[in-house]
Amino acid sequence: MTKAGSKGGNLRDKLDGNELDLSLSDLNEVPVKELAALPKATILDLSCNKLSSLPSDFCGLTHLVKLDLSKNKLQHLPADFGRLVNLQHLDLLNNRLVTLPVSFAQLKNLKWLDLKDNPLDPVLAKVLLLPLLLLCVAGGLVACRVTALQQQPLCTSVNTIYDNAVQGLRRHEILQWILQTDSQQ
Repeated sequence: MTKAGSKGGNLRDKLDGNELDLSLSDLNEVPVKELAALPKATILDLSCNKLSSLPSDFCGLTHLVKLDLSKNKLQHLPADFGRLVNLQHLDLLNNRLVTLPVSFAQLKNLKWLDLKDNPLDPVLAKVLLLPLLLLCVAGGLVACRVTALQQQPLCTSVNTIYDNAVQGLRRHEILQWILQTDSQQ
């Protein structure tokens, strides 16, 4: 198993301010003990690795504010993923996630979430409880204040969420201008 330390030394050396970039490190597992020793690292990039799962002790990294797990092979998140209560930005693009754990609803500080390119169950009831500012799902981007998500029924499909968000965006002057400009071309 490839660990971070084997590809260029100790994690402390890779820390740049509060950012720790372990992307493209060929990791099969997360060096949780080493990460726990770096509470200053509030931004963690684990993108473009070979991670298929996260150990449950990963959820003890409560100092994380921004987490990039995109372009891995994650099939599920730990049941207690909601313990990452300080998380504001989460990128899960291009993994193999089918569901989200129930504890996901505890991520009350989460404002930005990318779930694109995952074979997610079309019912995302847990996501609907979050006060997101940006939500990326399926092949589309819902780029708006997604507070309306909280008023959606708990069994709303991703397509319905997207359609409703886009309808709300059409009322926005900038988007109307873009749509009008696009239709004239």
